[in-house]
Amino acid sequence: MKKIYLLWYLSFVLLFSCKTKVEIIEPDRTYTPKHSNFDTSKVNNNNTNIFYFIRHAEEKNDDGENPHLSDKGLKKVDLYTKYFADKKVDTIYSTNLNRTLETAKIIAKKKAVGVGFYDPLILDYKKFFENNKNKSIVVVGHTNTTPNFINKILGNQKYSQIMQDNYSDIFRLVIVKGKVVFDEILTIENEIQKIEDAKLSPKELKKVLKERRKAKK
Repeated sequence: MKKIYLLWYLSFVLLFSCKTKVEIIEPDRTYTPKHSNFDTSKVNNNNTNIFYFIRHAEEKNDDGENPHLSDKGLKKVDLYTKYFADKKVDTIYSTNLNRTLETAKIIAKKKAVGVGFYDPLILDYKKFFENNKNKSIVVVGHTNTTPNFINKILGNQKYSQIMQDNYSDIFRLVIVKGKVVFDEILTIENEIQKIEDAKLSPKELKKVLKERRKAKK
């Protein structure tokens, strides 16, 4: 009985310890984003929650095994704070590494919400989903832990590893009455562009769109 209690206690400590080191294992896979235009206004917002999954922003290349965010990374986080500014966020979750924590804490400070820790190596994904199904949350992770986290919730291997130079994707899971009804990938730069475009008058927007089309030719 004592052995069972000891094993349970050690598992509990590992799950909630802020000092748990996250091992990043790089699977031999590539990631190809697929985008769509799902209209969440078609579902009842009172029963709808959204899980957002993002990778940490750019880190310093010469900062040891546990690097901090670079100046470029801090600018990227500013984009995320703008994106989440008008969105419901109850909690932000992060692994216990500098680059994820710094990404999470900056967004959390702007949203005035707390930061929770998770270890993807020992996390009970099903229980995590159940505990957060009535909330809208942001989960900050890594190139492989992020898609793996989403796959665990979806129950299938839909998403593969994020490419190393990609720090821009937002994975969004739309949840209605505790069930995932839709998932998609957005790009932070595109989403910020949409926010900026929404501030323009119809005439100004028409002009801007025309200029963009010319620039692509």
